[in-house]
Order: sequence, then C-alpha cells, then structure tokens
Amino acid sequence: MTLTFHDSDGVTIRETDSEHLIDVGTRIKALRDSNKAASSEHGRAIQNINSDPALSDQGKKERIDELERDRDVQRKASIAAEKEIIKNKISEIERRLDGYVGYTSDNIMAFRDAQDRAENISDAEKAATVMARALRTNDRTLAHAVFRRAVEERWDDARRAFANENPTIAQLVGDIQKLNALHENSFNRAVAYM
Repeated sequence: MTLTFHDSDGVTIRETDSEHLIDVGTRIKALRDSNKAASSEHGRAIQNINSDPALSDQGKKERIDELERDRDVQRKASIAAEKEIIKNKISEIERRLDGYVGYTSDNIMAFRDAQDRAENISDAEKAATVMARALRTNDRTLAHAVFRRAVEERWDDARRAFANENPTIAQLVGDIQKLNALHENSFNRAVAYM
C-alpha cells in the first residue's frame, strides 16, 4: 500500500513506514474513499433532480440547494475528522516520546531545565558541541532537549548525532514532523473533499 498525499511538503506514507503513519494513512484513505463515493452519489442525485420532468425549475433549485447544504455539512465533518485523526496520533506519539524522558517529578524538572538550556542554543555548531557532550556523558535529558531543538531549527549535525544513538526516538520525531506537515495542509485537504 502506498498512500500519497500531494501537498507542498510532498507527504508520502508507504507500507514500509512506521505503524503510526500507516494507521493514519489507512484511516485517512478510508475517509477520503468514503467521501469520493458520497461525492459521486451527490452528483447522481443532482442529475436525477435535473432530469425529473415532474419538478419545476423552482422545485429543482430548492431540492438541489438542500442537497448542497447537506453535502457541505458532510464535507466539513470529513475534514474535521481527518484533522482529528492526525492530531490524536501526534498527541499519542508525543506522549510516547515524553516517556523516554521519564514521568517522575525529578525527570520533569530535569527536562524543563534541559529545555531551557537547549532554547539558549542559537546555532548549529553550538548544538552539535552540546549534543556530543550530552551523548558522551550519557545526559539523556539534555540530549533529548537539544535533539528536539535541532529538529525544529534543522541543525543536521546535532540531529544526526542523536539519531545515530537513539534511532527509535528519531523515528518518532520524524513521524511527528510528517504528520504535522499533513495536518497543516488545509488546501489539499479541502481539494480532497470536493
């Protein structure tokens, strides 16, 4: 199965991707397929109304207007459902990602401190240096925080260093990035539900 969502970020979900992405892709594909069938049925219903000799022009217009209102409600519900599928999966992955840092109050405070330190990093070279030190001293909390910052800022050296040592976490972050790109693409989502 290859699910391709044509958008500005080129989001593609393949059968070799993570179970998170496959789940979202499968659910969105089912939703869009259902919408496509509803759209075809809508077109047939309008055609039937237009070819009904028992209806006046005003009667045809009223029936078609009612169908259009119903179809608009369907479209909006489908778009909202798709966004909800993506948003819920992002939240699920983020909770899993946060579990790598820990849930105790000490873990949470340490992570907040590490996030503050990571926020103060302003360039890729400094991020790579701090990442190398954090990995060398096994400071997982700082490495995790710097990794998240490196992903946001697209600092490749720090990101790669972390990903080499922590491929599972790197995969989760990659999934979140892909889902965020898919979630933010409202134009192509609207086109899919025409």
